[in-house]
Amino acid sequence: MILSLKDLFKDRKLSNQEVVESFDNIADCVTVDLLKGVSIDAAQVALVSNVMNIASNYKSKKFAIDLMKGALAELESDHFRERGGKLS
Repeated sequence: MILSLKDLFKDRKLSNQEVVESFDNIADCVTVDLLKGVSIDAAQVALVSNVMNIASNYKSKKFAIDLMKGALAELESDHFRERGGKLS
């Protein structure tokens, strides 16, 4: 089952504005860290760790699992297209 992030947002009644505002705040913090010399890999691990921590602390593990599955499906699809539709 391929999960659509748009469907997840709709099911949870998340407004685009709320998501964009939160994204902008997080992106600003990550950009500052990257400018300070934090590696891209470290930043990505930290972001995923934060998702896991929030899911655990706020009892939203099911949503986080679905969200990460949907994000993974989109990343894999983008990667496949970038490689010219070739399987690894």
